[in-house]
Amino acid sequence: MANSIATAPVETTKPHAVGNTFIANKNLPLEQRTNVTVDELEQMSLPMPAELYNGRVVFKMANHIHSMIQSTISGEIYIYLKAHPLGVVTTDENYQLWPERSNQSRIPDVSFVLTQRLPKDRSHFLAIAPDIAVEILSPTDSFNDTMEKVDEYLRQGTQIVWVVITSTKEVLVCTTKGKHTVNDVLTAPNLLPGFELPVKTIFAGVETE
Repeated sequence: MANSIATAPVETTKPHAVGNTFIANKNLPLEQRTNVTVDELEQMSLPMPAELYNGRVVFKMANHIHSMIQSTISGEIYIYLKAHPLGVVTTDENYQLWPERSNQSRIPDVSFVLTQRLPKDRSHFLAIAPDIAVEILSPTDSFNDTMEKVDEYLRQGTQIVWVVITSTKEVLVCTTKGKHTVNDVLTAPNLLPGFELPVKTIFAGVETE
């Protein structure tokens, strides 16, 4: 999904919000700051999901096609989990992939975490990597930037990353053992036994041309 560094004022008057582009107790506009922390980001009232890259807030911008694909994938996993309660599936969840780094966080478009890995306190960004991460690659997105993010997930412990490529209507499956393209059915036997998601289902009703 397309990322965009904050570059314009956001109209809001809530405490800790971007109000007139300023963060409470900070002297610089949000778009100029490079020292935002995870704790601070959690307190902000922002208009859309935002990640932290080296202390800089980067918004995730979703279009209609992206949102449809995101809803389909999360919905299919949710239906599976209703019958097989192995963990939780979420969308646009912020993860502090590096617990020791206060200026970094990442948001998969869809993510799955096994129940046994969930911390007791889930009122903050999870300081873990998800077991499954999904990134939806739109034609305007940078493939290299997306793959850099994929490698970040894998290095921090994510077992599978699905990169949904809207331009070709296929999915790139990435693990620490390698990467391969899937055009028929997505599976994750070690994490979601018996789960099958036809790739054509992901793109059903989606016109990408």
